[in-house]
Amino acid sequence: MKAVKLDMIKYCRNFPVIVIMLLSFVLMGAATIEKGDAVKFDFKKMSKYFHAVLDERHHFPESVVLMNDYVYSLTALGEAIDPQRKERIISFAKEVQQPDGGFAVDMQTKSSSSLYTEYTLESLALINSVSSIDVGRAKSYFSSLKQSDGGFSFSSKKMESTLITTYHTVHSLVLLNALDIVDKAKTAEYIKTFEKKGTGGFGFKKETGFSTSKGTYMAVYALKTLGMLDEDTKKRSVQFLTSTQYTGNFKKTKELLTLEEQVYTLAALRVLESTNVVNKETVAKFLKTFYVPEEGAFGALPGFKSAPDPTTLGIRGLVELGMLKRPGATPVN
Repeated sequence: MKAVKLDMIKYCRNFPVIVIMLLSFVLMGAATIEKGDAVKFDFKKMSKYFHAVLDERHHFPESVVLMNDYVYSLTALGEAIDPQRKERIISFAKEVQQPDGGFAVDMQTKSSSSLYTEYTLESLALINSVSSIDVGRAKSYFSSLKQSDGGFSFSSKKMESTLITTYHTVHSLVLLNALDIVDKAKTAEYIKTFEKKGTGGFGFKKETGFSTSKGTYMAVYALKTLGMLDEDTKKRSVQFLTSTQYTGNFKKTKELLTLEEQVYTLAALRVLESTNVVNKETVAKFLKTFYVPEEGAFGALPGFKSAPDPTTLGIRGLVELGMLKRPGATPVN
């Protein structure tokens, strides 16, 4: 199996949404789920996939993205990370921690960001090794990203706060046990500016744009974590999520459906304690449309070749459905 080139997957989680949407339209057409499909996934083959693609990479983990894919997926599949591999992961994490306390994506990049810091901290949390890095500097890093509007920025170079970067900070501070950095009321007020009162749910632009499952998950996770998720917001968010097809009510439509939005719908409903609205069988069948059975992995779109990042996303979906055990005893979302 050919190893996936780093430059192709390094930033795949931030691949332009419009490209994904257009490709989805071409490849998927209508959202139809065949009745009678057996919902089966070969978990042993999934494990072999990660070992084949990543263990054989001479410089693994190479990037915090690959490191996160590897640790989360194998842990969810019930494996303990090999002690030597674990030591290398810890060593790599220390190497990419920057002087400002944040983490860069790889050894070549010398600038940190909240995104790659979150990936690193989640990976370390899953192997119970957050204390291996300089926790004090990491806390100071997030303090430096705090903005006057209550949000947090992407990096010291990109100081504009967004819903996404604020979520990265809140989740990271949970892993660091450092939520005291956050002005909870002010940050919650900031997050709520992204709510779409007309449809419910949250989007990535204030006042304009549309709600997404990803935006809704990030908002309700942060609000609940901060103790600021009120019942009205919760109700509107559930109404939005149940208005989508991602609860399992699939029908013939030209609506563009993605693996990412499916997984975030499930995660948001878990946070909202409303998973009872999900038809798990049909959702599992939908996830299967992204599955590449001969490789035991997932592609970004139906018919695409597999890659570590969409495979990890698919595994996160299977975790949300209860088909795999949620990994880690630490507070990993």
